[in-house]
Amino acid sequence: MTASHAPYPAELLLLAQRVAWYEKPNEALSHLPSFIAQVMAYGSAADIQLAEQFLSEEDFRSVLERAPAGVFTTDSWERWHQRLGVEPIPPLPRRVFPDGTRGPVAGDFFGR
Repeated sequence: MTASHAPYPAELLLLAQRVAWYEKPNEALSHLPSFIAQVMAYGSAADIQLAEQFLSEEDFRSVLERAPAGVFTTDSWERWHQRLGVEPIPPLPRRVFPDGTRGPVAGDFFGR
């Protein structure tokens, strides 16, 4: 991952500010897999194009393989698997609680 060390390029800091609005850009970029997942799930086409200037296809593929639960929408999950040629598309990741039970299946929570 070419963007894994500070100081970060200004363009990447602005992108982090847009897609990870809940934390400071430097903090978002210091947790690169989470940042990449945010870009993949919430980034615009221009955001993704910018991220691709600093990140490799393998970076995006690695995030899909270890995706955090609750970040991807069904649409973004399917789109990224298709884009990267990863077939078959596995189910969205689900949270696993300490007692071993799993969180709701995407789309089944409160009628969504």
